[in-house]
Amino acid sequence: MFHKNIILFGGSGFIGKQLAFTLANRGHQVTIPCRHPFRNRALIVHPGIRVIKANVMDGKELNQLCQNQDAVINVIGILNERKKGDFRAVHVDFVKSLVSACTRNNIKRLLHLSALGADQASGSSNYLRSKGEGENLLHTFGQKDLEVTSFQPSVVFGKDDQFINRFAAILKLCVGFFPLACPQSKMAPVYVGDLVERIVNTINDPATYSKRYTVCGPEIFTLQQIIELIIETLGVPCRVWPLGKNLSKLQAVVLQNLPGKLFTQDNFRSLQTPNICQDGDLCNTSLRQYTQGLEFLFSNKRHYDKFRRDSVGTNRNPSSET
Repeated sequence: MFHKNIILFGGSGFIGKQLAFTLANRGHQVTIPCRHPFRNRALIVHPGIRVIKANVMDGKELNQLCQNQDAVINVIGILNERKKGDFRAVHVDFVKSLVSACTRNNIKRLLHLSALGADQASGSSNYLRSKGEGENLLHTFGQKDLEVTSFQPSVVFGKDDQFINRFAAILKLCVGFFPLACPQSKMAPVYVGDLVERIVNTINDPATYSKRYTVCGPEIFTLQQIIELIIETLGVPCRVWPLGKNLSKLQAVVLQNLPGKLFTQDNFRSLQTPNICQDGDLCNTSLRQYTQGLEFLFSNKRHYDKFRRDSVGTNRNPSSET
């Protein structure tokens, strides 16, 4: 069955936008509810994408939004809480409401973006525990009426991401030393285009029903190695000052109380869990190659796409970066 009409929750975000364009280019009609449609002009002009103003956290609106849809994709998530209870509201309570809305509207297909390391019982942070609880809820309570597939990606990079871009912006202002918390935390960054391909390819595939997929890139890095790659690419006069565990905790205490919450105690706890895949297929796009052309790639999509094509098959052994 081809799921023609798809409602995409979180479609105005970094991953959601990439997903929306890919879906629409493959013939799906994509509806994206968000609070500020006028901020998403690139999405609005695509004939296969409809952006509408809505509050998806309102149960009544959510039910109306799901009417006449063939499938649902949820990529909504937050990394930090503005107030206590936000993780549960977004990662758990919203998922409960979404299951109910799907049931009322006879929607049988749901895809969900979780997080690598998400674990309801033993996650190292509130973020990971709430992500795990929401994912488990979908695969249990939703199992009777829904065909669910969920994805657990490592940290995601790409044009307009909040990972490489955020560090790059900070490092451009750095002179001397950059104090880095949790420098030995391991991760296998995955390119957003690779993640999106994995998601889109499962929509109409019955073999993926009830499955949970981990999604990682081809290389394993420490956080310090990633920051050093960015520094080398940007050519900034800065060196990493790796912080030990106690100083990392202290940095989290200080920064979580500043505007923007660049680093929180919950972020610190998340970084205690290795963000790497234990098994399964790895995606192709290399973060090392990506950072080598960082500014050039960001400025020209044509060359950016060429980089993706050229990088396939030229990646280093995943274990070589440990």
